Amino acid sequence: MGKDTAIFVLGFFCVIFLSGCGKSQEHPASQVILEGEYRVEGVENIVFTFYKDSTLKVEQSGIYSFGENSQGKDLLKMCFDDTSRELPEDYSFTEYLVEWDRRYVYLTLNGDFSGNTEPEEKPKPMALRFLKGTEGISQGRPFSGTYQIGRAGSDYLYIFSEDETVLMQIHENYYMEGEKLTLSDSSGSTDYKYELTENQIKINNLLGENVLSLIKK
Repeated sequence: MGKDTAIFVLGFFCVIFLSGCGKSQEHPASQVILEGEYRVEGVENIVFTFYKDSTLKVEQSGIYSFGENSQGKDLLKMCFDDTSRELPEDYSFTEYLVEWDRRYVYLTLNGDFSGNTEPEEKPKPMALRFLKGTEGISQGRPFSGTYQIGRAGSDYLYIFSEDETVLMQIHENYYMEGEKLTLSDSSGSTDYKYELTENQIKINNLLGENVLSLIKK
């Protein structure tokens, strides 16, 4: 359950960003104000932090390493499993081929996609823009540095540390009114329904089906 939820949360936010769908908008003050940290039910490495100014920070912690593929090309490997629940032999790493130019580091899923005939079936590079610290991905060794995922103005970050841990950080705006929850960021906005109790937030799709439960820390 922990690993499935972690994968869902990454999709919950990243699909909106990577697809570029949605419309940007102004961010009104939420009618319901939340404050404090919430963890995803059943998972320890994903934290939602709500602020009084109607902003929200989502952080998912993971680990990373470097290597080479069978052709000797540079790889960055990242794992966002809940390592408090999983054994090291069960960790699921995603491998990315590393390329770069003067502006961006480009990460492309490693694998044999030669059988994919349609352009949309072939993996597209994810562009990372170096922000601060050490530009270490192109060096292939542990480092401390922050990269923006995508172009300027994106609300998505990878924060790497020398101890080989990595944090995926997403900055959102939230708006809650009645039973409606809207989450907005640089890529657009998505509407949900929610149920709020003293120590829990249940986030449901518009059909009322639960997609995520948050427990106050």
